[in-house]
Amino acid sequence: MQRHHAAHPMSNKAFNPVFNSYLIYVGVALASAGVALYTPLIVSETGKNFSGTWAAAILFGLNLGRVLGSHLGGHYPRFANHPLVISGNILLEGIALYCMAYLQQAWALALFALLAGLGSGLSFPGLKNYLLKLKELDQTSLFSRLAFAIRIGLVGGYLIAGWVPIHSLKMVFLFVLLSFIAYGIFMLYAMRAISKHEALSLSLAGQNTVTRLAELSNAEPAKLPLKFHLSNAVFWCFAVQPMIGFSLHIPKFTPEVPVSTPFWLAALVIIFFQIPISKRAIRMRDHFRFLQIGYGCLFVSFALMVVAGQHASAVIASAILLSFGQVFYGPSFDVVIARFSSNSSEQTSKLMSQQMFYQSMGTMIGSLLGGVLFDLAQRLQWVSLNWFLLALGSLWMMALSKNKIPDLYRNARQHAS
Repeated sequence: MQRHHAAHPMSNKAFNPVFNSYLIYVGVALASAGVALYTPLIVSETGKNFSGTWAAAILFGLNLGRVLGSHLGGHYPRFANHPLVISGNILLEGIALYCMAYLQQAWALALFALLAGLGSGLSFPGLKNYLLKLKELDQTSLFSRLAFAIRIGLVGGYLIAGWVPIHSLKMVFLFVLLSFIAYGIFMLYAMRAISKHEALSLSLAGQNTVTRLAELSNAEPAKLPLKFHLSNAVFWCFAVQPMIGFSLHIPKFTPEVPVSTPFWLAALVIIFFQIPISKRAIRMRDHFRFLQIGYGCLFVSFALMVVAGQHASAVIASAILLSFGQVFYGPSFDVVIARFSSNSSEQTSKLMSQQMFYQSMGTMIGSLLGGVLFDLAQRLQWVSLNWFLLALGSLWMMALSKNKIPDLYRNARQHAS
């Protein structure tokens, strides 16, 4: 027994949760940079050589793949649990993207984008699951830093994409492949270290942990109500549409604003404000308040476009408010999901897969609706119609997120316990 206790502190000392979390963050940032680097280039080239519809089909295929991947991960948790499988799915995404540099047909590009999305949908919930195994670190900080890492990567990728010549597309996708290989290696190293630490902690925790795990495994699985997941899908459906809407609105109504402005503004706001704001949410009711504030920011952003959408200053302010909506909403929803999982018999990886399924579904539908609503507004000669509908929907969801959504969560949690 004495030898056993002597080994225990050394084992814990060898495991550094902060180091392993930052390995994951760096990998995510590299992959995000690769995505931001190739997306505007491949979409632009496809639109020029084929059509805007085929260019949109690439993004649609990417999001459809994420929906399918997260659906599989939710029904078959092994796809989102094992370190080798997660790293393999990351590599699948990188290889599928690299192949796009050599494809000549638009349908083939859309097909391989779907394969890349499948790898993303299967791997990303597993990433969140392993972050949550770092019990020594605060959940809110974990997710706010994850959002921060994603945005840092996106800013870097967008900046590089601005001066990369289009004839260097094969070099671009080689960098994308290398970034995903590095991402997969960093993830594999971190996941193995986290798994070993978790196994050691369980073995030293004693009978109480075994009893608790047995109780959870025998309990009837508690499921978050569908309406709770749909609220997440609706948020991202609304949040992604202005990225389409701004791209169409700015050249027509505020040409003095560079069309890329909303993208880098959104990234900078999240980089500077994500961690400081997320730290202010400690209690569960803080996170539910942040969900409501997130919808509130969307409402004000869209309402501003309804009132003054033909002024450049209003467009810029609207983009900033939209970004604050994501700052408040995204990490807090992750924390709500994680805390529900810790109090129920439902597997964290399964819940994270379900979360990504509905988020990707919302993004996919929102991407399509963004263009449809803009065209409808022009046809009806009511230029702010798309923004008006988004503002109305956000106001309704803000009311629901104040009362109905927390009640759904609490009822499900009571059922779990």
